[in-house]
Amino acid sequence: MARQKLPATAVAVSLALLTTGEHAVAQNASEMETRLQAGASSRRSAALRPMDAMGVTPSVRYSNRRFNITTSASAWMVNQRWQLGDAELTTETNTPSFHGLRAELLANASRINVDQAGLSQQLDLTGRLHLIRENGGAWLGSGVVRPLRITTVTNASVNSGGVWTRLGPATIRASITNFAFTKFASNDTVAAGGAISACPVEPASPIAQTPDLPAGVYAIALASSPTSCRRSSRLTDVEGGLRWEHRLAEVSLRGGQRFGAVVDVAPSSRNWGSAQAAVWLSSKMAAVVGGGREPAQPTRGLPARNFYSAGLMLAYWPIPRGTVLVTTPASLVRAFELRPAGVALQRLTARIGGVEKVEIMGDFTDWAPVPLVRRGRDQWELLLPMSPGIHHINLRIDGGKWIAPPGIPSIRDDFSGEVGVLVIKS
Repeated sequence: MARQKLPATAVAVSLALLTTGEHAVAQNASEMETRLQAGASSRRSAALRPMDAMGVTPSVRYSNRRFNITTSASAWMVNQRWQLGDAELTTETNTPSFHGLRAELLANASRINVDQAGLSQQLDLTGRLHLIRENGGAWLGSGVVRPLRITTVTNASVNSGGVWTRLGPATIRASITNFAFTKFASNDTVAAGGAISACPVEPASPIAQTPDLPAGVYAIALASSPTSCRRSSRLTDVEGGLRWEHRLAEVSLRGGQRFGAVVDVAPSSRNWGSAQAAVWLSSKMAAVVGGGREPAQPTRGLPARNFYSAGLMLAYWPIPRGTVLVTTPASLVRAFELRPAGVALQRLTARIGGVEKVEIMGDFTDWAPVPLVRRGRDQWELLLPMSPGIHHINLRIDGGKWIAPPGIPSIRDDFSGEVGVLVIKS
């Protein structure tokens, strides 16, 4: 299952707009990374109070080859007062890959400010089998969602599957997710985020006569009403996404459609879509902007809503983490070339995005690793003394496996691997 979608309030204020990529490189050593986002957001929903806020979101991630943990928290300034916003803790672990197949376990705990009247807290646990190839893959998953403060919905079971593929600078993914849960509804016909819930006819509930209550308070009161009933609900979300990168620009698009009974799916949640864009001003700072529409989330008691956001990513998170984890270092190399730079000198340049360290080694370095120098967000460079003739070279990204650089000829080496071949003319 893909990670449970956060509501628009979290997306807008935290400005986590750059974490939808499907490229993550396996790490041999442990890493600790931090980042800070700051910006402005606006949220509009017919069932919740409108909110405009300034926000800052610090984040920390610890990662090694088989495990990573991410935590973040937001602080909002609303009506000239600072308040604690959303918070999230996510852990991910995976088994070693066997013929491209690996098992993954994801756990998530999150706290969302529904509006100024209440909170939504939730726990997610998901198991997934993921088949990974160099330029694509597929996964199947199953899990459970446990709401902690929304008493109108019991535990939800979630089953999902999806595929992804890389086409040059673009990553395309598609998924289908099925939610099954039991929810409370009043005996009167009640509009909840636009969806109509009806129960057998009994005396009218006094709660149904108070539509002006805030959404969170209304939901809790409704579940505690003696004149409420339970009903089983099923929703199916079909979603697609596109992530495109070119030089200093990154664009992410997503959209989907929800299927289910009329009593479970509001017309406003049948279709949704959003877009986010980033322009890198330097290797460690990007301007980001986003907006769109999010569907209702019954397990959180949240209605459909529109969101808009803008701000700055003030610290670069080198390994983008998304709903799909991929171990394909060769696919990250978008360009690799060698050009003369003087007498017996060659300038090696490479375009490799989303990584923190790139190394090469070859007969011209006595097979000792030599790091490349970062010249931009995804630009790497190194000046090498190389005599005319045939040379062998290997490439390593973020301490991973040594590979032959893509785009140049390669041969088998003496260790059952591959090595790139360079021909330097006099």
